[in-house]
Amino acid sequence: MPKISDEHRAARQAQILDAAWRCFYRQGVQATTMEQIMAESGLSASAMYRYFAGKDDIIVAAIGSSLSRLGQLLEPILEAPQQRSVPALLQQVTAAIQSFSERPGFNLCRIALHGWSEAQRNERLRGLMRDFYAAFRDRLADRVRRWQAEGALDAGAPPQDVAQTLLSLIVGFVVQSAIVHDADPAAHERGLLALCAPPPA
Repeated sequence: MPKISDEHRAARQAQILDAAWRCFYRQGVQATTMEQIMAESGLSASAMYRYFAGKDDIIVAAIGSSLSRLGQLLEPILEAPQQRSVPALLQQVTAAIQSFSERPGFNLCRIALHGWSEAQRNERLRGLMRDFYAAFRDRLADRVRRWQAEGALDAGAPPQDVAQTLLSLIVGFVVQSAIVHDADPAAHERGLLALCAPPPA
């Protein structure tokens, strides 16, 4: 059998994962079968199993690659030196998630809900997602510390407390996008500005 080049392998894996995303969007992660992914990808069983041992491997690879790309997309936002507003950060992060999630034929926000559910039974997926969210929360805490050093945020606020709150707002945006379908990054910025504003005299 001829050796498969790295480029060919990557292209086939991307083809399979893209087919899996479309199936997950229509059927849900758990309900999707390998047969459905094969039919969607146009590949034979022998070709499919050359790249992935089974559906669990596809699930972990699909969600893992998506989280990795999302993390790379959000990193410059968290590191931007001119980033001085908590509401502005929330708007930029949620806008980036919204843009990243909208794909031809499916939306990753809706699939995220299936992924969170699947992680309750799939230990590999739970570990992968736990590590991603914990690392992202730590990056938020680093951003909080820089705000505090700049005098833009109360120096007495525990950074991890603020980071937990920000992560909850970001995850809540994903939930509203998936279920209510009207989550708006600009509205999140305005809402947080209103919540943080001092009460009228």
